[in-house]
Amino acid sequence: MKVLKTKYPGIYQIGENYYVDFYGDGKRHRKVVGPRLDLALEEKARLRKKNKQGKYHIIERMEKTNFKELMELYKGEGDNKAYVLQFEKAYLEHFGDRKLASITRSDLFEFRDKIKRTPKQRGQKEITDSTANRSLAGLRRLFHFAISKEYLEESPFPKESKSGLWISEKKNRKERKKYYSEDEVMAIIKALPDNPWYLRVITVVAYLAGFRAGELLNLKWSDVNFERGEIILRNPKSQIEQTVEVQDELVRLLNSLSRKSDFVFHKDGNQLKHHDYYKPFKKALRAIGKDEKGYCFHTLRHSTGTQLHLKGVSPIAIKDQLRHSDIRVTTDFYVGGDPVHQKEQIEKLISNDLAGFLKQLVVSSETTVKKEVDFDTLQEVPPIATA
Repeated sequence: MKVLKTKYPGIYQIGENYYVDFYGDGKRHRKVVGPRLDLALEEKARLRKKNKQGKYHIIERMEKTNFKELMELYKGEGDNKAYVLQFEKAYLEHFGDRKLASITRSDLFEFRDKIKRTPKQRGQKEITDSTANRSLAGLRRLFHFAISKEYLEESPFPKESKSGLWISEKKNRKERKKYYSEDEVMAIIKALPDNPWYLRVITVVAYLAGFRAGELLNLKWSDVNFERGEIILRNPKSQIEQTVEVQDELVRLLNSLSRKSDFVFHKDGNQLKHHDYYKPFKKALRAIGKDEKGYCFHTLRHSTGTQLHLKGVSPIAIKDQLRHSDIRVTTDFYVGGDPVHQKEQIEKLISNDLAGFLKQLVVSSETTVKKEVDFDTLQEVPPIATA
């Protein structure tokens, strides 16, 4: 029977029963618990506490394995996340031959400060706070991988949120958020070439439905419900389904596309890659003069939220369409502040009565000033006689 992994290390499901993996006498054992996951978790905790020898081999590995070996193991058996491999050189320069058992929390602070002091290769500018935090996130993932492979007993990363290790990124919530106007979206679409065929279509779908780029690349025909005008997205890890409502016009557009591949967007039947659409899109941005920092393909998704907001759609509906877990994400990052719209909204505070009063107040104020200092009637003062 097929062995299914759970999100809990060392716990698997085979058929209807859960199994627990544990180590004893240097060997791996598997024990059946039953059909309940909570009992499997309890049994795993009990075995981990009871079996002292199960930790000895982990400690022994920690003392023998260096960071360089962990990096090679991750590249061979890990998930090879881009944000981990991006900092491989920096990790190896700092930790390289260090044994896993010798890496402490203070080493993490030293690594963070070293990253911050390292200038970028282009422009020699300081590394941003977000880049430093991303390097820490990749390092933490490596240590979690080591724990899952039983090369590390516990991660040196602090569990408390206020440890001071992560750099607090102070964002100005009042700054104008990046998004495209409706005219700019149309200009981008027109600036894209007719071939390959998917460039304009993928841009339209990203804007009208609020899709992320990865969701579009993985979209299959089996996910599209033409009768109900819906697209079903499945999280590849949790397998949780999310429903995206789409416009009737968009449904007709998708229905007109050929079915040469299981994927809706493809290149000669093969799944699209990031560079297949990203480079032409950036070229289109340059063509319309919108290639400044902060504008990219993902800005289309921000534009979806912003334009819905400007058209009076409630934040709750925008949150559901963009599939955010928290409405604060919608309001803080995806609903842009349009100055023209903001001007229209703030003008609503001026009622007819208040407008009339303000007009009188201005006239009255001007009259008062004129009475106090009437420059037209001022006479030249004769000079004071001197002895």
